[in-house]
Amino acid sequence: MNPETTSLQLVFENGVDDFGEPVIYSRRFNNINVEASDEDIQVIASAIASLSTGDLSGATRRNDYSLLPLEDN
Repeated sequence: MNPETTSLQLVFENGVDDFGEPVIYSRRFNNINVEASDEDIQVIASAIASLSTGDLSGATRRNDYSLLPLEDN
């Protein structure tokens, strides 16, 4: 089964709040080529992270699949 869509979510830490807890924010990038390899996406994640002021703390690839059969038109 091939994914219908792929997205990339990056999680960053950007300092700490008044209570000493890390300030975390995330960005999602949709419409990633479903045929891109994990290594290609990892390279892109690193390149995007290098442009950010926060420290990259996570990168997640998300593949979405349809569970319903597609009808032929």
